[in-house]
Amino acid sequence: MGELSYPVSLDAITTAWLSTALSGSCGLGQVKVASFEASDCGAGIGFMGAVLRLNLTYDGAAPGAPKSIIAKLPSNDAGALNIASTFRHYEKEIRFYDDIQPNCAMPAPRAYFQAFDADSGTFALLMEDLAPARNGNQLEGLTYEEAASAVRALAKLQAQWWETDALHALTWLPGMDDPMMLALEPVFQQCWGPYQDFLGDKLPAALKPVGDKMCNSILKMEAILNTAPVTLIHGDYRADNFFFGADPSQLTVIDWQIITKGRGAFDLAYMIGGNLTVENRRAWERQLVQLYVDTLAAEGVKDYGIAQAWEDYRFCVMFGWIWPVVAIGSLDPTNERGMALFFEWSRRVSAALLDLNCAEKIPD
Repeated sequence: MGELSYPVSLDAITTAWLSTALSGSCGLGQVKVASFEASDCGAGIGFMGAVLRLNLTYDGAAPGAPKSIIAKLPSNDAGALNIASTFRHYEKEIRFYDDIQPNCAMPAPRAYFQAFDADSGTFALLMEDLAPARNGNQLEGLTYEEAASAVRALAKLQAQWWETDALHALTWLPGMDDPMMLALEPVFQQCWGPYQDFLGDKLPAALKPVGDKMCNSILKMEAILNTAPVTLIHGDYRADNFFFGADPSQLTVIDWQIITKGRGAFDLAYMIGGNLTVENRRAWERQLVQLYVDTLAAEGVKDYGIAQAWEDYRFCVMFGWIWPVVAIGSLDPTNERGMALFFEWSRRVSAALLDLNCAEKIPD
């Protein structure tokens, strides 16, 4: 593509570039994009980049071309850009579409164009618009049927990659021992104070010693997560990244910026702990963990029973608390929907780790 021959902001998108970017993937032939209208579809939802819907018109008949597409571009928020750079979010999503998505067991949006520039750290991604599919809402929480659909889809994806040579052949895919992932400990240390300040008297007293201990234990926890059985981890497996069809079993998952490899229960705990109300999580979590184990077994995974899965789940509930702490401690506080989400996310995960006595899973 040459030197940054793709836009990194809405102002830089042109009809000429869209025509070129879509020509091969959409079979435009001689037809060109005549005009487009853009709207922000990530406000209060997308934190690591700009997410735009582009409604397209063409200068001729284009029956196979999309009437609208989704464009993902770099964030204009300094805090989000710093996180994206540290953890290679933009590069990994482009690599996902290059190497994994074409044969992925979990439905993901089709990509029409993808590019990443290692020197600048910028990217551009054009994807299919999943409308009229219904976007999940983490603040509202998932129903049991939606959560069960997400668990089945997750287990099928992870069974596809469970301790396979193909997984380890993806040399760009970091494990939990990757230097990039090891940055989690100092990032947590930096965010732990601002997180406590933000919550104030809403922080359960029992969490103060837990967070203090976590500050010097994350590297040890990552070492455990990096041991077999290892599989593909989505990394941000939550309701805002789920799109449901008319039936909740029709699930498409977006936002593959945080993929890594490690214990699959990370995604399971991340989804259950942060995406169900506290009451529903208490009522459903054992049934959902059993569903995860049963689906893995049905997909060919051997020697992974409920006892190990439950202990992995408890461990990953504890580890997953890192994310709302870091988010609250580092992201833009003027994003009202975002901060409301992270506060509720923190409340739910905090309740889960206290209910399940997950602090005993923190290595000494």
